[in-house]
Amino acid sequence: MSKTAHGLHYVTDDLRVPWRQDASPVLFHHGIGTTLNIWSEWVPIIAVEHPVLRFDMRGFGLSAIPSVDHLWSLDEMVNDLWEVVDSAGHDAVHLVGESFGATVIMAAAIACPERVLSLRVLNGTFKGKGLGELSRWTAQFASGNSIAWSKRMMENRFAPDAAPPEALAWFEREQEKTMPHVAVGLGMVLAATDLTVGLKRLNTPLSVVLPDGSPFVPVEHGREMIRLVTRATLRIVAGVRHGLPFSHAKQEAQDLLASLSAQE
Repeated sequence: MSKTAHGLHYVTDDLRVPWRQDASPVLFHHGIGTTLNIWSEWVPIIAVEHPVLRFDMRGFGLSAIPSVDHLWSLDEMVNDLWEVVDSAGHDAVHLVGESFGATVIMAAAIACPERVLSLRVLNGTFKGKGLGELSRWTAQFASGNSIAWSKRMMENRFAPDAAPPEALAWFEREQEKTMPHVAVGLGMVLAATDLTVGLKRLNTPLSVVLPDGSPFVPVEHGREMIRLVTRATLRIVAGVRHGLPFSHAKQEAQDLLASLSAQE
């Protein structure tokens, strides 16, 4: 098991044949309420061509869990990302992020544009203004655990038939492990975020993929992003809720691989 100096758990998957070792690595950043395992169905598709680097975000999975009085910040999450990349021995990387993880990868690209080859934003946004649901989180955690919050999140993420029952059951079990202070703390960071100024000067290729049924991220946020970033595209996936990277993992992984192949 690999961990950084600050206790961030990460995994590298590399299924490339030995005579094709020149492809750039791809880092995957999950959002609030899950772990690096949300990307499990992406790995065999991407890792045959690119080294895949996944990690548990601070507060989740096998990574360090900060104290209840921890002062969360977006800068800290960006530093965590680069600590993982450095610990894995990489320089420039492609970044893929979902939900809050998408916000972090955009902030990371703004901070270190020379290290980011491309960005893939999935069901994520660049600003907190206009997001749905976050204002309800404190009340949902009032019981002192994550059960009520997780139940609501499952409805926000998935239609009943969005994925096999065993996959949805696994996701809910993982989500219920979320520490209330972690989710609320990161939710407050997201609510206060606005990357508008940084995105205006970003020249990194940005691909935004949004579901049309997310209760969190309005499609208009995607339209705003592609107006801000010179080299940006937007694709809307119809009939899907906020759990797009999990419910449509194989389709989205294939699309990402095609995009990476075209770029490299």
